[in-house]
Amino acid sequence: MRRIVVTSASGANGDGYGALLCFSADGQLAGPFSEDRRITDPRGLSLSPAADLVYVASGDDRVLALDQNGTVVLDSGRAQGLLDPGGGTFAPDGRYCVTLRRRGTILALPPGLDTEGEPLLPDGSVPFPRASASVSAASCACPRVSVPPVRATTRSPCSTTTAGCSPRGR
Repeated sequence: MRRIVVTSASGANGDGYGALLCFSADGQLAGPFSEDRRITDPRGLSLSPAADLVYVASGDDRVLALDQNGTVVLDSGRAQGLLDPGGGTFAPDGRYCVTLRRRGTILALPPGLDTEGEPLLPDGSVPFPRASASVSAASCACPRVSVPPVRATTRSPCSTTTAGCSPRGR
């Protein structure tokens, strides 16, 4: 059965949940997808290429991967260099790429979250990036434009994604 997992922001961005919520395909709240305390102010969900893990950037400067039962199976550990992570997605080479909003770049992490990863762009390349995607050069005609530096003053809303999941106890 397909379910929908949604990040619910806490604090100034949301209503205090700071959680991953699971909904049935017909929109009924099934409950928390996970109650792991490492999930705080979650941002951007991404299903692994094998569709067996759900990756989430946590507002406390870590990336987590959860199995289909909502159990954290991988944890990058707190990495001060993440500095306000945003959304994440998988690159064609299998690395998990997460935007680093305060650093203005994208960090590529190994899918096992077992090393620090490497920046794909120099720091400051993108003002407050929220999401990224990888496209082939053959399908992307990117015009050359000049983008002035911008200071972001607002925060992004919650991110959503669909995944085949079963919340605990359901």
